[in-house]
Amino acid sequence: MKKWARVWLWLSIITLMVVQASAQNPTNHAFFWSAADGMRDLGRLGGSSYAYAINNAGQVVGCYESGSGNFQAFLWTESGGMQDLGTLGGGSSAASGINSEGQVVGWSVTSAGDAHAFLWTAATGMRDLGTLGGSSSDATAINDRGEITGSSAKLKDIQTVAYRRTAAPGMQGLGTLGYRYSVGYAINAAGTVVGASPVDRNVTLKRAFLQRKDSRIADLGTLGGDVSIARGINQSEQVVGWSSLNRPSPIHAFLWTHDGGMQDLGTLGGQNSAAQAINTMGQIVGFSDLSTPDVTHAVLWIRPNQIQDLGTLGGSNAIAKGINDLGQVVGWSSVP
Repeated sequence: MKKWARVWLWLSIITLMVVQASAQNPTNHAFFWSAADGMRDLGRLGGSSYAYAINNAGQVVGCYESGSGNFQAFLWTESGGMQDLGTLGGGSSAASGINSEGQVVGWSVTSAGDAHAFLWTAATGMRDLGTLGGSSSDATAINDRGEITGSSAKLKDIQTVAYRRTAAPGMQGLGTLGYRYSVGYAINAAGTVVGASPVDRNVTLKRAFLQRKDSRIADLGTLGGDVSIARGINQSEQVVGWSSLNRPSPIHAFLWTHDGGMQDLGTLGGQNSAAQAINTMGQIVGFSDLSTPDVTHAVLWIRPNQIQDLGTLGGSNAIAKGINDLGQVVGWSSVP
């Protein structure tokens, strides 16, 4: 696989999984937060655990460290706890999206050693979704119609692009903003995809994009810096993510709308923040630095100018990664 194709694919797979690797306490637990009960530890099946998404039934997906540097995808339910979803024959997997039907998507290493996107259901188990002709792919999100987005290497692994997968014609590449790579992170009910793509050969300078069906990929701009990434979108096409402010700069969470463009969501008093997901009600989750050095908390933006600290499980750092339409939030936190 070509060097830059491999770099972009694996960045899309492990983005934020290792954000806390340098924290003072490297052990993290998946959490479930609600307004009624606060933050609750979902436990683990091995080493650290990470929750990535939640549906309206309260089903949670993510991954846990299974040893020797490997991860395993899991599905958590209130009645059944944390269930290992297995792999496609290799040593690692991670689940990153779930819809109202309980269909789960993510990536898994195959028996051949490549990372492939998967679709898991209770009836069929884990199914390989293939690629756009290259050796590797991943799946990051699925909507209630079963449409999926993620990233895939193309023929001869010279390019990795975001895709939209539908029942027919299947996995289709979405193009780029000017250079040869793009990553799809979220998809809404209409099948609109958001993600990031470089605008030129400097692949570190990515821009948030939005791509509707039968439309060209559109650059959403930045908050004044060189880099932005779109991580979530709802049915109203409200888009959230993060952007640099200038160079060199901190990053701040943003909300993008058609009428208002990109709006800075601010922080809890520290330098950086990032938004990760948005629900139908417009509630946004992510993380923010506090004014205390090396402390990052999970946060909820009830509206653009109102940020709520969700705290941690007792450690110094936490990240909120997903939210459903009931306002239930999942993510992970360091533990004492």
